[in-house]
Amino acid sequence: MSQLAVDGFRAERDAILTVAKGLTADEWLLPSACAGWSVRDVMGHMACTLHGVIDPAFLPDTASGTERGMEPAVAERRTWPIEAVIDEYETYSDQAANVFASVQDAPLSETMLPMGELGTHPISILPSTFLFDGYTHLRNDILTPTGSIDRPQPPRDEMRLRPTIEWMIAGLPWMCADALSGVVDRPIVLRLDGPGGGAWTIAPGGDEGRVAVSENASPDAAATVHSTDHDFVIWGTRRAAWRDIVKIDGDEAYAARVLDAIKII
Repeated sequence: MSQLAVDGFRAERDAILTVAKGLTADEWLLPSACAGWSVRDVMGHMACTLHGVIDPAFLPDTASGTERGMEPAVAERRTWPIEAVIDEYETYSDQAANVFASVQDAPLSETMLPMGELGTHPISILPSTFLFDGYTHLRNDILTPTGSIDRPQPPRDEMRLRPTIEWMIAGLPWMCADALSGVVDRPIVLRLDGPGGGAWTIAPGGDEGRVAVSENASPDAAATVHSTDHDFVIWGTRRAAWRDIVKIDGDEAYAARVLDAIKII
């Protein structure tokens, strides 16, 4: 799985660079689907975070929240020539891919990495984390139909989607801890179709009051939520309303309360 994530990150990196290097000056200034950010702002965000993998001095300060902490670096890069933003992304995404590959073997792969409100995870999950970021920003925020850039969507294949979903499932108990507290009182199954799909049970009883997420479907689930893997990336990050995408079997009212509490960042 971890090597798959490295391969997927590299493939999505190539897709992002192909789009970036083909944009016109006017297209860079078009709005993205990230509220308040242009296409170039999204690129600047991805460039900065990957720069921070190589040089922690460039990591955004997320003490006030992950999303809010991204704004200063994005604002700074609005003053840069777009060629400098592309170069930063190309240079540090390549170096980051090499770092991601280097942390896949034990015992280093098992080292736990605190990531603020995103949770504490084995360091080997890093390529999945940044693949998720690139996949989401390119597919939803930059490219049509939700973004402004009319270019073909890259493949939605296993090496990109399985690690992306891996990160979302791993981070869900941490990122949604407060929202899900008191909501999840019975098991609920999330079933995703597609190359990154599978079935997971979300239930009470996780560590430190968080929900517990386990692979496979519990026979005692109060409801089952059906979606595709790609659509989960979109509604799970609240870029689209889940009500327009998912199908629910079982206790629909309970499932709705759980889904309303999910926001992956």
